Amino acid sequence: MKKKVLACIISVLLTVTLLSGCGSSGAGSDIITLDFWTIDLKANFQDYFEKLIENYEEENPGVHIKWTDLPYDDIRAKLVTAIAGGNAPDVVNLNTQIALTLAGKGTLVDLNSAASVEQKSIYTESLWDSAKLGDHVYAFPWYASPDIMFYNKELFDKAGITQPPSTFDEAISMAKDFKDKTGAYLFTPDEFYYQLQEENLPVLSEDKTKAAFNNQKTVDLLDKYKALTDRDILPKTGWGDWDEELSQFEAGNLAIISSSGSSLNSIKSNRPEIAEHMLVAEPLKGSTGLSRDSLMNLVVPADSKHQKEAIDFAAYVTNDKNQLEFCRQVSIFPSTKKAAADPYFASDTTSLEGQASAMSAEAANSSKDFALGVAEQDDIQDALHNAYQAVIVNGDDTEDALSDCEKVVNDLLEGNVSTSFS
Repeated sequence: MKKKVLACIISVLLTVTLLSGCGSSGAGSDIITLDFWTIDLKANFQDYFEKLIENYEEENPGVHIKWTDLPYDDIRAKLVTAIAGGNAPDVVNLNTQIALTLAGKGTLVDLNSAASVEQKSIYTESLWDSAKLGDHVYAFPWYASPDIMFYNKELFDKAGITQPPSTFDEAISMAKDFKDKTGAYLFTPDEFYYQLQEENLPVLSEDKTKAAFNNQKTVDLLDKYKALTDRDILPKTGWGDWDEELSQFEAGNLAIISSSGSSLNSIKSNRPEIAEHMLVAEPLKGSTGLSRDSLMNLVVPADSKHQKEAIDFAAYVTNDKNQLEFCRQVSIFPSTKKAAADPYFASDTTSLEGQASAMSAEAANSSKDFALGVAEQDDIQDALHNAYQAVIVNGDDTEDALSDCEKVVNDLLEGNVSTSFS
């Protein structure tokens, strides 16, 4: 009798074990799902990303990628809310400023420590260092968008100009005559923060603990532009506002805009008659000889429940092969050394798209992602933008506006005011 009972118990235990094993080996419980967030990419590149994700899932059968694409204006607030609520995504597309701000809050994985040597070694060093705080790096650099110049040749012909200016000073010297002959503005000054960087005027002290921009050279820079905007030779508004600049360019009221090659599709779609007269050139430069190279990155939030898999997927999206393929879809530039050297970028100079791609490759050699390397960068940029508005738009005293801005920035650096992520 005891033997029969024991045999029955063993039989039941074996059955339970087998059933349990069958359940865990199916397509359900062993699958890891990674939440992947991007910024404004689905509308134009859905096929590319769906194929990329399909390939990754085939190569990594235990991982499922859930892709969410968000507008730029929403990503920061939604990410902060998700992190605060304990529902952080696993891989997120951010620009350098937001990445550094989040890193300063301790919410991102340090990839310098967590990623493998092989994963870290493929990127251009300066771009790898863009999201660096101290000895820690908080993002895989993804696609770069070096500024190139788009200009309206019809307006240039009307003004009698055969070659576009190459520096801001040269453009300033041409601006009045251009406006008189065409009725259009030649260019819109860059966002004030970037003006400082382009003109080699320090934003912060070397140790990054204090504001360093409140000096006579900065006063002179703002006053120079104020004299031009007060006479309506250059526009007062729109500095750093891409939507406004693009609208004015498409309306024929602005002759030069600087942006990445990816803007070309928008212009051709919205105003094909303007695109017919559009040419590309190197962007305007200041005294540093460097232009802006806005970098998009992939970060892994520290609260990701699958950090290793998230790092592997982020490295996959930003590897040589996939970056080069993405660049074939749109005029951007890769952050990896091997992809950046590919002859593709100079292979087609007959079409405007090909010219934009080749110009992007050329501009990348003299461009920089102007990151400060501090967590408060977003708020510092906002403070400087407010100083520009006070002086140029509102007509406030330049020295007073810069002094007010200096106090705000120093308070930010000292932690005396809340930042945009507090």
